[in-house]
Amino acid sequence: MVDWHSILNKYGVDVSYEDELMIACPFHLDNRASCAINLDKGVWICFAGCGQGSLKSFIQKISNKSWDEINKEVDTFKSYDLDLDLYEDALNLQEERVNVPAPDILYNVPNNHWIYERGFSKEIISSWECKVNKYQDFVIPVKDMDNIDVGWITRRKAAIPKYMYSKGFRKSQCLFGANHIKEADTIYVVEGSLDCIWLQQNGYPAMGILGAVISNAQVDLISKYNPSEVVLCLDNDEAGFKGMDKAIVDMEGRFLVTYLDMPKNYKDVQEIRDVDILHEVMNSKTIF
Repeated sequence: MVDWHSILNKYGVDVSYEDELMIACPFHLDNRASCAINLDKGVWICFAGCGQGSLKSFIQKISNKSWDEINKEVDTFKSYDLDLDLYEDALNLQEERVNVPAPDILYNVPNNHWIYERGFSKEIISSWECKVNKYQDFVIPVKDMDNIDVGWITRRKAAIPKYMYSKGFRKSQCLFGANHIKEADTIYVVEGSLDCIWLQQNGYPAMGILGAVISNAQVDLISKYNPSEVVLCLDNDEAGFKGMDKAIVDMEGRFLVTYLDMPKNYKDVQEIRDVDILHEVMNSKTIF
């Protein structure tokens, strides 16, 4: 799937997070929005007669680049939905899923930002040094266990893909949030960065593997904390179930491994906004 939001923004076409929208046509003096763009279908049309077709043709028309150049550029903005996680250690391909340039300017998170609608406190957002870019995307720094910057994550509200990772960031070689934990007898392993921040905000020492499947390197990093128990809090979907199966094998004999009995109406722990329900779910651990 092509990330049309990013590629159009690159060429100065300010698109919202909607899949269908009307914009001022860049190919004629447009006092009224007369150009329709469908990001989901990847097509455009100017009702004033400038043309229509695929968004590739739109980019070609606005940039005057060759079709070969356009095809190569669009390929760099694709996200692949193949399940590469299971083979991450061997192929090391997951890190190349999305490559984007580092943001030039970041801003403090405004008080009305959508991230606060998800229950996060201003204190936790500040302590994790989170920022926003000019599109109001939520930008999260990633640090290793020694608190050294190793990359950053951009969480977009509705665009596809929702998560963007800085170029060269090797997700399988780090544990998101580990720098916020000094020691822990029990460690909670989640998939996403927001899941991790949410659990830590509510008193649970969580680490994010930034994917559905834990790598051997991440298991080794967990072992440095010498926990007596590792609780798997992976997403309540097929990918999460597969990841759980792999984690059991990888951690067998190294830790006591338990997992959460997640209610079916929640996809992940960050969807559990009621703190009382969250504590109830976090206490519903099952031993493999």
